[in-house]
Parts: sequence; structure tokens; C-alpha cells
Amino acid sequence: MMAAAGGAVPYSLLRHQGAMLRATARMLLQAAGRSVLPSSSARRRASAPPPAHAIAPLRRRIAAPPAQLVEHYIRWCGAAGRYDGELPPHMVSQWSLPLVSELLMQLPYRLTGIINQGVSMIVHGPLPRGAALMLHASVEQVTQADGWARIVVAIVTGTAQEARLVETRLHMRVRLPGPRSARKAPARPPDPAWRNAGTWRAESSDGLRFSLLTGDFNPIHWCGPLARRSVFGAKVLHGFGSLARSCETLAPGSFREIEVRFLRPVALDGDALSVQLAPEADTDGRRALRLVGAADTVHLAGWLR
Repeated sequence: MMAAAGGAVPYSLLRHQGAMLRATARMLLQAAGRSVLPSSSARRRASAPPPAHAIAPLRRRIAAPPAQLVEHYIRWCGAAGRYDGELPPHMVSQWSLPLVSELLMQLPYRLTGIINQGVSMIVHGPLPRGAALMLHASVEQVTQADGWARIVVAIVTGTAQEARLVETRLHMRVRLPGPRSARKAPARPPDPAWRNAGTWRAESSDGLRFSLLTGDFNPIHWCGPLARRSVFGAKVLHGFGSLARSCETLAPGSFREIEVRFLRPVALDGDALSVQLAPEADTDGRRALRLVGAADTVHLAGWLR
């Protein structure tokens, strides 16, 4: 079954994205300030990152996401009718990224070069719609190796009654100054006999739609001229957007835990994409998952259970 996009997303939703827009402005200002430092100073700053436990966690209580925003988000994901009185757990990017940005600004890296490599999520219970959300964000890991810094940020979303309803971890990396050693690609295990769980297609305006829904206005997702000058050469969909659309091709309640790595971005206005599952789970109950496009290009891969 082809999952259809949810139609137009109004620009009026911008009024609900103030936290993310302010966080983006602060990151850009800080990145501009760091760019004028001498390269030797930049190398010193990146040579010894602070331990993860040295960065104080952030706690916030935020108002419930507005009903209009939630409804447009659900329709865009192709999930109309699925979340009666609940928030989609993958909508976490809308309320968590401002806190993630605040944590990243305490690290000594080039903020505009940070790459989202993947997401893991554990759903302990449904997030009630219309309730204020309690957020806890922390840096769990910072490591440097092979010319890269790798960062793991955890966000726990809950309510005043249930503090831990959805746990999300963002796996990110950023290039370090100086030479990088050659890295051998790990051996790839044999593919299972994949089964198609559903398909969806990204439209040209989906990058702008998802930006309006989440506040993540990186121009590679919506501005054609700037996107064509990027490493991708074209507009691409947000990683969280690819995850959300892929999750909603699956049967409701088909998993409580998911982990994916973003391997290749989804080009906008491209071919149909297939969400595929392994026919059986492994001994830990994990079932392999991937998103495949034209010429068997794998865009995301991971597992669920």
C-alpha cells in the first residue's frame, strides 16, 4: 500500500516553532564566532572534548503541542486516524531539538557540521495529547576517533504523572580538524529474505512541510539553490521525516523499540521507497528493518521489536 503525503502544511504553523528557530539562530551565531578563531586554536579546542557527565542535563516543562500542529503532523506522516488522544512518538523531534541544540553548543565542535547518523527510540507508554510535557535531555557519550567526534544525546519525554514515556537517542558525528585516517568498511552480514511492509514517496515540497512541522529549517531540505551547492546536490528529506513516514507504513502497535541509522538521504520528488522487514526476529527479538529506493539504494537500516 502506498502511503500518501498529508497535503498542504500552512505557514501559520511557524508561530509554534519559536523555540527551534531561536535555538537555530543561537547556533549560527556561535558557529560564526568560532569560524574566525585561528585554526590552531580550533584544533586545541577539539583535541580534548569535555566528558559527557561534565555537561549538565537540561530539564524543561513545555506546553502541550497545539492541536493544529499535531493534526497536520499526523496527516503528513500518512497516519490520519491512528492517534486518538495521543501524540506520535516520532514527533519527538518537534519538541526535543531545541534542547539538543542547547547541549551541543557546550561542545567544542563546528556546530554547522554536525551530522545526524541515526535515532533509537523506546516507547514505554502513549504520550497523551493535550498534556504538558516534561523533558530531560543529556549528553550520554562523546568520543573521538579516526578524525571524527561521535556524540550521543538522550531525550526522555513524559508527563507530570509518568516521567518516562518515550526515550529517544540521537547518534551524531562531526569531522575534526586535521588529517583523517583511512577506515575500512565493516563486513556486511548477508541480507535476509526481505518482505515489503509498504511504500511511500517523498514529494518536492516535503522538506518545507516537515520544516514547518518541526522548526528544523536547514536549507538543504527546502531551498533548491542552496541544496544544490551542498554535498547532496539536491534537496533531501530530514532523517526524522524519513523515519516517521517509514514507521507509519507499519501496522499500528507493531513495535515498542526501534533503532535506525541514516545511510543515504532521501532525495525529494524521487521514486517510490519500500519499507522492508526481515521475515523473522533474531534471538533478542529484534527484526531487521530497512528503507530501500531505486537501484536497491538503502536509505536507512536498523531493527525494531
